[in-house]
Amino acid sequence: MSQRQALPIGIQTFEDLRTGGADYLYIDKTAHIHEMTKLTKGYYFLSRPRRFGKSMLCSTMQALFEGKHELFEGLYIHDKWDWSAKFPVVRIDLSATNYKNLEAVETRLWINLNRNAEFHDIELKITDSLGGAFEELILRIYQKFDQKVVILVDEYDKPIQDTLSNDDDLASSSLDVLRGFYSAIKASDQYVRFCFMTGITKFTGVGLFSGANNFKDITLSPKYGTICGFTQQELDTCFGNYFEGIDMEEVKAWYNGYNYLGDAVYNPFDILLFLSENGIYDNYWWDSGQPSFLTKMFEKGAYETYDLENLELSSQELKQFTLSNLNLPSLLWQAGYLTITEEIQEPFGGRSYVLSTPNREVRMTLNMLFLVSLTSVESNRLLKRNEAVRSLFKNDLDGFETSVRAMFAAIPFNNYVQNNIQKYEGYYASVMFSFMAGLGLKCRTEETNSAGRIDMVMESPTHIYVIEFKVNAAKPKDGDRGEALDQIHKKKYYEPYLNDGRKIVLIGMHFSEEKKNLDWFKAEELK
Repeated sequence: MSQRQALPIGIQTFEDLRTGGADYLYIDKTAHIHEMTKLTKGYYFLSRPRRFGKSMLCSTMQALFEGKHELFEGLYIHDKWDWSAKFPVVRIDLSATNYKNLEAVETRLWINLNRNAEFHDIELKITDSLGGAFEELILRIYQKFDQKVVILVDEYDKPIQDTLSNDDDLASSSLDVLRGFYSAIKASDQYVRFCFMTGITKFTGVGLFSGANNFKDITLSPKYGTICGFTQQELDTCFGNYFEGIDMEEVKAWYNGYNYLGDAVYNPFDILLFLSENGIYDNYWWDSGQPSFLTKMFEKGAYETYDLENLELSSQELKQFTLSNLNLPSLLWQAGYLTITEEIQEPFGGRSYVLSTPNREVRMTLNMLFLVSLTSVESNRLLKRNEAVRSLFKNDLDGFETSVRAMFAAIPFNNYVQNNIQKYEGYYASVMFSFMAGLGLKCRTEETNSAGRIDMVMESPTHIYVIEFKVNAAKPKDGDRGEALDQIHKKKYYEPYLNDGRKIVLIGMHFSEEKKNLDWFKAEELK
């Protein structure tokens, strides 16, 4: 058995990774960096989800421009770079702070400016203007080294992300501060050799994305599609025997699926944690923290959960939005909770994209978050939630019915106050979809056949469940199928699955507005 390289968990600095005393695994992304840096000038913006390797990318570029050639031995770029030219680097990192007020935003920016000034042995004279001090920093570094400056900005939008969930204007005020700060880059264009900026979101109207030194957005450029994340080929060729004895199809189902119009990539954080835990599947990326704005957006958006699969957005909607017009699907895509599954070339120009959840981890956890938002019940208090899937895998429909009733019974009464959601079939369908999809079961809603739309289809390894929901339907008489089950039969919703090979079970669910729970449940196996 060959010796395994150490997994670089928690390492954010390229120099530490390459000289840390351990033989750390490094996936060579310098071919992408070379493509970006080979011109004499360039401004680039890249959006990727959190913990996808953006900080390591910035650190690698810093070492490259500073001329630390020994760190790049054996890498793609080593014999293609002019090591005789060294450039001073300004590194702005806004990822460290939890921004609760405007003072925290301004303080972090000053810390970054002063840290860079100290590193280059420069004393800033401007102390009352962030943008002015940034301009002064760039100019004085250029004058001192007689060399153009490289600017690397990591998590440029973190102050906006942290304040999006506030009900006040803090996010807008944070954006105004950042706009004034980043305007120094445009004003200092003649002194800048290269600028690379990363973040999760791209807000229009920030200012730094327009003007003479227009940033090239490479977020959806196919040649940079795998600049962050791990490809299947990289897993197969770079990880040695780490994946020996592991079902790669299962790994792919859990952690692959992110698509930026190149090859699909795995979430790197998930892969490293999965391997460090000896192949135990878990929600490593999700559990490392979610942006607080997500729950707030769910609460305000009034989206049905199954609307977040197979969504179609225009290119403009997908890539950017304003604080006054936050688009939940676009935000979910930029944050890594949705991914592109199809690119559509429109007949009269332009492109649209179809979005879905990328993998099992995101699908389960996003739907569980949606369920908490819909029901106001914390996930650990959703009674018998795991029993629901276990019951279906055993085709124990009595156990499944019990789990569903327990879940709806856990929803607090005040969740229905000042609204009439208990009257609508869509509410119960949304809750059921989030409940089951959040447990990892394969679910589809609004499936279309020639006779209409099927409310919900669930699949286990041995069975297909075709489900219809009704609210306030008449109580069936003894021996009757009931309105929901009768509709499945009349419209033959089961026909698309007759050749599947698995057993087909038809389920009718009647919900009561008064009870706010199941009023009638009947299932039968199709003979």
